[in-house]
Amino acid sequence: MKNVATLLILLLALTHNSIQAQIDRSQRPQAAAAPEIDFGDVKEFTLPNGLHVLVIENHKLPRVSVSLKLDNPLSTQGSKVGAKSLLTAMLGKGSISIPKDDFEAQIDQMGAHFHFNEDGAHASSLTRYFSSLLKLLADAALHPNFLAEEFDKEKDKLLEGIKASDKDVKAVAQRVQNLLSYGAQHPYGEFMTKESVGGVQLQDVQRLYEQEFIPNNAYLVIVGDVMLEPIKKEVTQAFKTWKKKKLIANTFPNPTNVEQTQIDFVEMPNAVQSEIAVINTNALKRSDPEYFDGIIANQILGGGAEARLFLNLREDKGFTYGAYSQMNTHHKTQSRFKAGTSVRNAVTDSAVVEILYEINRMREELVDDEALALVKAKYAGNFIRSMEDPETIADFQLDILTENLPHDFYKTFLKKVNAVTKEEVQKAAQKYLLGSQARVVVTGKGSDILSALESINLDGKNLKVNYYDSYGNSIARPDYESQIADITAAQIINYYIKAVGGREKLLSVNAVNEKYEGTVQGMTLEMESVKTTKKQLLLEMKMMGNVIQKQVVNEDTAYMEMQGQRINLEGATLEQSLEEAQIFPELNWDLDALELVGVSDVNGRAAYEIKVSEQKSIFYDQETFFKTQIVQTVEMMGNSQTSTILLDNYKIEDGIFFAHKTTVNMGPQNIDFNLKEIQINPEVPDHLFE
Repeated sequence: MKNVATLLILLLALTHNSIQAQIDRSQRPQAAAAPEIDFGDVKEFTLPNGLHVLVIENHKLPRVSVSLKLDNPLSTQGSKVGAKSLLTAMLGKGSISIPKDDFEAQIDQMGAHFHFNEDGAHASSLTRYFSSLLKLLADAALHPNFLAEEFDKEKDKLLEGIKASDKDVKAVAQRVQNLLSYGAQHPYGEFMTKESVGGVQLQDVQRLYEQEFIPNNAYLVIVGDVMLEPIKKEVTQAFKTWKKKKLIANTFPNPTNVEQTQIDFVEMPNAVQSEIAVINTNALKRSDPEYFDGIIANQILGGGAEARLFLNLREDKGFTYGAYSQMNTHHKTQSRFKAGTSVRNAVTDSAVVEILYEINRMREELVDDEALALVKAKYAGNFIRSMEDPETIADFQLDILTENLPHDFYKTFLKKVNAVTKEEVQKAAQKYLLGSQARVVVTGKGSDILSALESINLDGKNLKVNYYDSYGNSIARPDYESQIADITAAQIINYYIKAVGGREKLLSVNAVNEKYEGTVQGMTLEMESVKTTKKQLLLEMKMMGNVIQKQVVNEDTAYMEMQGQRINLEGATLEQSLEEAQIFPELNWDLDALELVGVSDVNGRAAYEIKVSEQKSIFYDQETFFKTQIVQTVEMMGNSQTSTILLDNYKIEDGIFFAHKTTVNMGPQNIDFNLKEIQINPEVPDHLFE
């Protein structure tokens, strides 16, 4: 069953290489002169209740888009964090006069797009349906139907999401990064917990709605195939009952940076990769003259596949699949710069060093003319493509109004980008990329990475390291040695063998045939595994009755077949395949050569981690001693890919416990396989393994 990870990794690599082969990257396209962006005339009017309306006529296509934007002050939720998310989830599901099912049916009949978010709503449709769509938007926004049963349903969903996120390394990393960047009393530093969401009542959501949905602080932007006078009458009719109210201001502390670069380590025992983020806040705004210098500096550093972080950490070092940076600007609070990536545990410290190196290189060296020209050209192309989305055009117009930008800010945007010099890029990097005052937030498995992180030296001194749990609470340095003081790797393996059936019973098995089913993108994936004690393995995956992947191992040879290609496995990959061809590999291990790393969390249960090789660790439940997780790194076609296999739902078959649920996780992909049939000691002809 473990071989499925290798097959899936190779399939992804082949698909990627096939796509790459179709693109000629040897010729760089010539950059054109920066165009002037024309959004068309913006016509404005304001309703008596204060609702500010912008209309941008575009009659090229019979479509119209409308965005309702609430430009509210930033506010904290305190002990009720989660109320805003619940409010957003409940809006757009009908109104007092239209039940949810009828409301959604009307949207579907129009073929319209419709959604609410924390800052308002967005909808779009064909021109002939727009009058009806506008009325539905106004009705849902002004007369929401806050039903108790709907509230309970959304609250349960939110609580389930929180529960799932507690084991999600990326979600935990994001949560603690925000907390450390902005502080617990800042709107961007707050986060939901099961306690805060559990404390939210329906009346809290209703109260928040009354405070947030205020017309005198709202904008309505309509883009598309409309005429001003008719739409003005329709908007006035739809929103005239919206009552003006007083805004409620909120104060919170301004975030500050650390005095010297430090490492903030977040313990996540179940992490198979480390999440790294180098962060500092700054005062950059869109309205600043240096705004364009700052965004180009960020693009050169980490804006894409041609940027320095990507070229260093992926192309040169092979640490990761991607490394990027973002310069997020905010006009209501401090802005934030963040450079980050996900890397395998073994290179976490090296990746931190390289990110800091690239940030400081931006500050210390002028960029070359060719790199600057390439980044400008790519940025311009992305900017122009974004104009295809009416919601983007609406956002740009709102930026101009809410951030006090010049009327031609976006019209001349690309000209200003094109005018940025390399000297201005360096000055912006020195001002906004604070390599000497950065938080290096590393979320990962401390037993694998912490000692190396604590040894990182910058300017002749080891960086200070702080320790946090998954909720950002300060903790003492984890003690990994005490968790395994009274047990050895050899004892754990012997306990495992006894737990699943005993050595004598396992040795009586000379062949096993297992059949699994999984689901990929709604389609059933069948998998059959046949193993014998002669180091023979046949693994086939089928979809719709057709074999799509196959692996064969036979004593001292192995190969894979995918997409009509046969690949012979050699060297370390062959050795790994022969190892995995064994039915119960623990029976044949040299127990003295195993390394007991520590105790980790696997699906909410403590498990001993045993390092079998530099590429593979296996986890055994601390109470049952069943095998619960396999983490391995596979080298395929020059790339490294770390996969996680979870084993669960053990059931006894002919006196032996087998896992009946296997989950293969590779990055964003997660596939569950359920054991449907198992045969122990079936007749297996040798020709199957040819």
